[in-house]
Amino acid sequence: MAETLAPGISVAGIGCPFSIVVQCGGSMSIILGTAVTGAKFTPHNHLQTGDPIFDRICRGDDIPVSENDLTQEACSLYFAGCRYFHYHARNFETREQTTRNSVYSRISNLVRLMCPDMLISFGASRNGAEVLHNIANRGEWERVSQAELPLQYGGAHFVTTQAAIELQVICQLERKLGRKIDSEYAKSAEFLANIHAYYPSTHVEKAALETNSTANGGNYGSSSPAAQIEVYSRAINARNIQNLLHEVEWVQFDRSLAMTRMAIERPEIRLGGNGRLNITILFGFSPRLRFPETYEEFKGVVDAARSLERDLVTGEKHRTITISVGAAVLPQHAAQHVQELDVGRFRGQKACALRRLAAWAAQPDSGVDILRSGMEDTPYELDLEKGISPTSNVRLCEIAAREILRQGTKIETDKHAISVRLGNIDHMATSSSRGLSTPYRNVTPARKISCDYYRNIQARTATR
Repeated sequence: MAETLAPGISVAGIGCPFSIVVQCGGSMSIILGTAVTGAKFTPHNHLQTGDPIFDRICRGDDIPVSENDLTQEACSLYFAGCRYFHYHARNFETREQTTRNSVYSRISNLVRLMCPDMLISFGASRNGAEVLHNIANRGEWERVSQAELPLQYGGAHFVTTQAAIELQVICQLERKLGRKIDSEYAKSAEFLANIHAYYPSTHVEKAALETNSTANGGNYGSSSPAAQIEVYSRAINARNIQNLLHEVEWVQFDRSLAMTRMAIERPEIRLGGNGRLNITILFGFSPRLRFPETYEEFKGVVDAARSLERDLVTGEKHRTITISVGAAVLPQHAAQHVQELDVGRFRGQKACALRRLAAWAAQPDSGVDILRSGMEDTPYELDLEKGISPTSNVRLCEIAAREILRQGTKIETDKHAISVRLGNIDHMATSSSRGLSTPYRNVTPARKISCDYYRNIQARTATR
């Protein structure tokens, strides 16, 4: 079976449910990623508005939380072409965030058991009663303690760090310097000298990010810059011991760029010191990283992230940067980001933020490796005629996949090709083949789900 999307593009369903075959005119490819839960859309991070649809979306009512729901959905995402699964642990009963590594490891084991080629990324815990209680009792390390989990015992290929850290460290550095740190200054030799001379304060203060959030999503508790630097260093060291990959999220652009450069250069951290770093750019997350108006603006942020491959002083390339992009646009802001596509085959067509981001990522010179969609970022679907409605991770992945394909770009699902692109993942998979938990008996492994179901997923991707 094959569905034609545009001249030179087709999706072919095949007999083996392990792979998706995409034929397109060029060699450009994108890895599909999904952020399935997130830390923002939870019952207690949202103030009720009285609008049933808006409240349902912002409470996260449709975000999967249980082991069964997450694993079944992971299988469907896999069939839709997704190969990168980003997960923030949720308490199965309260639906709020949790720091429990038993939850992280259980979900990781189950997803990798059902979908062996799926790359797992863990997000840091942000707020909520359970998270703040655990941090108060056990310290800031609780936010990212999952970085220490070995892959074969429920760890992750990637663990994101940085948001709470850049809030306090870069803000303190700005106060010391008496100036705001912009992207040009963050690329200067003067900034390099400043970060080597920087000594983090032990003064505890509240960390609150100016964020586009439903209510309480910007609350990162109270800590000190010194504690945050210590946590960052410990997390990267844990990744190095496990021979696993480094990853950060950008939520403020200028500050995020500056913090990443500092973490690369500071000897006690050495972010990317193993030669690899994935940077996830969450456009629209905060006023400091707004959703772009144009492809040129989008490309400028991606290029700034890519520039971190090279050292500031010598200009020599000492690490490989891969780029993941997501559209973190709240439902109340969705309509204002409906604009005409300014690049690609369908220039002039109106599109929502997710479709615009997918079209930008699919351009030959975009510099993007992973296109991320999902309920963490945009837990809704926007129809230009019908408006906003609840959705699912699978549906968002299908929307992203369709836009990539109709731009003439391949969805990358080849395990070896992904490994070469993102890091030595083949080696990680081999070294972690032992120690998986007993299979979850209520979940059907991806390899045993019928080809008819697989073809149905592909047909929906092609026709919507």
